[in-house]
Amino acid sequence: MLVVGIVGSPRKNGLTNKLVTEALAGAQSIGAKVRTIYLIDYDIRPWTLENPKAPEELNEIMREADGYIIGAPVYYLDINGLTKDFLDTVDLGDSNGKPGFGITIAGGTGKGLVLAIKSIYYFFFCKSIRALEPLPVSRFNFNKALKRANELGRKLAEEARKRRPFKSLEERIRYFSNIKYMNMDMVDEILLLAEQLLESSPKQEYKEEAITYYKRAKELISRGERDKAITYAVKAYELLYY
Repeated sequence: MLVVGIVGSPRKNGLTNKLVTEALAGAQSIGAKVRTIYLIDYDIRPWTLENPKAPEELNEIMREADGYIIGAPVYYLDINGLTKDFLDTVDLGDSNGKPGFGITIAGGTGKGLVLAIKSIYYFFFCKSIRALEPLPVSRFNFNKALKRANELGRKLAEEARKRRPFKSLEERIRYFSNIKYMNMDMVDEILLLAEQLLESSPKQEYKEEAITYYKRAKELISRGERDKAITYAVKAYELLYY
């Protein structure tokens, strides 16, 4: 059983690598063979008619894998170009039912951690990969995310023991429609970041005020007033951002 971890960041020793490494450690802890792939080591180019596939060495590794972990940094609310070019050109062969999960890491403001994960999960959908819960990460929840990466790595290895192919498009759409975070938009994302900051921000003198704004935003959303909720969601986030 082989689990392959993709590090989409051009920085081999960055946060993306730490998260993917921890996920692979989880898979390895229950007996999986693991392999780390650094995309920066390969000549991955944008898709063209003359260059429709990733390097064959990389394709062969991916076709042999029983499970996939894909980690990417966030650039401008989406995954970075290197990872996107990989997704556009990699040849997985028959991947129907193989398990996978995606990790995105948004430094700085944290914005894009959820919006970017959707790019990886749309790829999983198109390749019929049976995706686990995503792991959207910011610097505000990084330590907690490392633990979760290990847990999801173990879960992925367990799923890889018994491949479960999708039997129809209907089943696949229903499955992906129920994956956590997939229905989130910018408003939901900024509230998620506010939640993370409520736990980790050093600006504790503003915590009670931020909680009030956060609760108000959630209340307005529950009433279908998402446009009004934006004001309070942003206030909660900006009070605690550091």
